[in-house]
Amino acid sequence: MIANRHSQPLDQVKRRATCLGVWLLLASSAFILNAQNVELNVAERTLKNGMTVLMVERHDAPTVALYMQFKVGGVDDPAGKSGIAHLLEHMMFKGTRMYGTTDHKAEVPIMQKIDQTYRELAAERAKINSPFQTADQAKIEKLDEQLKGLQEAQKKYVVTDELSQTFQRLGGVGMNASTGADSTQYFVQMPSNQLEVWAMLEADRIANPVFREFYPERDVVHEERRMRTDTNPDGLLWENFSAAAFQAHPYRRPVVGWPSDIDNLTREEVLAYFKTFYAPNNAILAIVGDIDPAKTMTLLEKYFGVIPSQPQPVRHISEEPEQLGERRVVLSFDAQPQIVIGYHKPDLNDPDDPVFDVIESLLSSGRTSRLYTSLVKTRQIAVAASASSGEPGARYPNLFTLEAVPRAPHTLDEVEAALLAEVDRLQREDVPARELEKVLNRLDAALIRSLQSNSGLASQLAYFEAVAGDWRYLLRIRDRMAAVTPEDVRRVASAWLVKRNRTVARLVPPVVEKAAP
Repeated sequence: MIANRHSQPLDQVKRRATCLGVWLLLASSAFILNAQNVELNVAERTLKNGMTVLMVERHDAPTVALYMQFKVGGVDDPAGKSGIAHLLEHMMFKGTRMYGTTDHKAEVPIMQKIDQTYRELAAERAKINSPFQTADQAKIEKLDEQLKGLQEAQKKYVVTDELSQTFQRLGGVGMNASTGADSTQYFVQMPSNQLEVWAMLEADRIANPVFREFYPERDVVHEERRMRTDTNPDGLLWENFSAAAFQAHPYRRPVVGWPSDIDNLTREEVLAYFKTFYAPNNAILAIVGDIDPAKTMTLLEKYFGVIPSQPQPVRHISEEPEQLGERRVVLSFDAQPQIVIGYHKPDLNDPDDPVFDVIESLLSSGRTSRLYTSLVKTRQIAVAASASSGEPGARYPNLFTLEAVPRAPHTLDEVEAALLAEVDRLQREDVPARELEKVLNRLDAALIRSLQSNSGLASQLAYFEAVAGDWRYLLRIRDRMAAVTPEDVRRVASAWLVKRNRTVARLVPPVVEKAAP
């Protein structure tokens, strides 16, 4: 299970960059994509309960890639409950009434006692920081021991990782999940003759999950945060950078959650979140491989179609106000210095979004890219330098970022000046026609490679259906990309990649202060 700033199943930015370059024909009710011997026929259906199903029939091998995407991610976490979408993803691997347990009926009263004991323990602990109440330390210790005893009692009924082990015995590979800012997704590849078994087990997981071992798993998530953020210079820098770049929009919050939010989430809260957002009418299922679409729909209606739809709440997402001046963050951490520079930009569906993809590729794709050539190869002032469009998500207005790690003895000042010089170059000079052509060809080739695998295609269909609102974004983007001109690059760079729209975050080693003589 994955959750970090690049927490889509494929690196979100790279995936978006690889989804460019399509030739569209229309045949009956299905779209066909044919580019350099890649053919795509998407059969789009909707179950009676509102679940969107996207199927592509391929008989190259007796396998099928299965990709379930829910249109809910870290951006939807309520205030004070950051990390709830990610913790829910973890809990979806804890089994159901049918599997993951030796006796579900016997463990139900234990889980109820665990919930009640935890509520009492949390209420008493809350008094510790209250100016009006005094915590009973003896009661806290007693409740803590009771909670540990109940959790130990539950263990004798738990069958660990039964779902993943079952899929492995059936020939499944790559089973995993990820939570991003925009969505949450679950995926696996199976032999096609096991499709019905997958449907039965996966539908049961969506209909009847049991969030057993909740509080120990919550501790696991907190440890994940500690490893990936608190003690990781890259994660810590990006967390501080995002919090500075966004003042109102929830993209400012870490997907994994703030520590105090994680530690206060309850099983009841996560279960309520699940019941709201893990509804079939908020889900997309992409199936690519050795299937018969008609027979597959019969299976899906049998197992998934019986899950009732749920009314989806109106989601009020705070809009980020216009940035009125450069923001700077300096983070002191014992690690190699590094820098991140970000500029606000429009969302995925904005007409100018493809121009940012071109700029990203121009600056950052391959050893002939401008940042690598200038900073790493020629001047040798950085060990790494890159650009990225669409951070930390793409459903809402987001960021175009530059990042670099200086090569000693060169400084962050030198590296920052070099990065900004490349931005200035975009604003002053037209991109040569040949260089732009190479960028577009590179993006086309990346698309072709990504569509050749069943899992890659399934992930992209589900992703764009969830985030762009329509999987046909894949079909529209080539025309939009082909229309990008050198003038567009200059115009977009001049409008968006400017100082007042910029946030700069630096990570520097702590300075050891000498004692006064």
